[in-house]
Amino acid sequence: MIKLPSIALLFLIFAPLFAHAADPNPSPTPDSDTVDVSKVTEKYWAQGKDTELGVVQNRKYSSEHRFEFDLTGGIVSTDPFLSVNTIGGSIGYYFNQYFSAHVFAWKDSVSTSGAYASLKEQAPNASVYLNPPRSFYGVELNENILYGKASLFGSAIIYVDIYALGGAGINDTDSGNDFTAFVGLGQKIHLNKYMALDLNYRIMLFNETVVNPVGGATQTRSNTTDAVTLGICFFY
Repeated sequence: MIKLPSIALLFLIFAPLFAHAADPNPSPTPDSDTVDVSKVTEKYWAQGKDTELGVVQNRKYSSEHRFEFDLTGGIVSTDPFLSVNTIGGSIGYYFNQYFSAHVFAWKDSVSTSGAYASLKEQAPNASVYLNPPRSFYGVELNENILYGKASLFGSAIIYVDIYALGGAGINDTDSGNDFTAFVGLGQKIHLNKYMALDLNYRIMLFNETVVNPVGGATQTRSNTTDAVTLGICFFY
């Protein structure tokens, strides 16, 4: 005959085992190694909500529906026998944060290069087909493709836009005006809400007429020009 205290003792020992058998999917205890990934995801990812995505992107300086005025200077690589520097400016408008249109122009300052001087030293009577540029003016479209923040020497945060550009214009040279198409890349570093620095690189393609200084004979050739400009922008 089993006494009641013994039955109670057996019940206390085997009750947890019966509970496990009754519940095939028990909830993890606080000490369990199981992690609910969905809750972590909800906490740290935006889950497609516009309000949360705005916080993630955190664009401090916006150009949307604003005008931009640029003052620029640069160099143009158009002929190995010429050294070309530029000074100019542009006016643009941002339809939204990602697309903008610009009208720009620059004036060329031209001199002969070291390669030309070396050629003349070796062959004083050599004739060279030269067609110095005078100016350029055109229109272009910009598309912002990347926005980010960077640490400057670990002491300041700078805000950077990188954009693709493309357009067309007129290259004014000694022999005439040549239609020019171009594509390129640009980078803008925002200083504050109203000012930024920008660096642009353009590959420019055109056909030009060159004149032989001896006899005046002409010929047409294709030219690929690399233009690099650095400027300061003002937003309004």
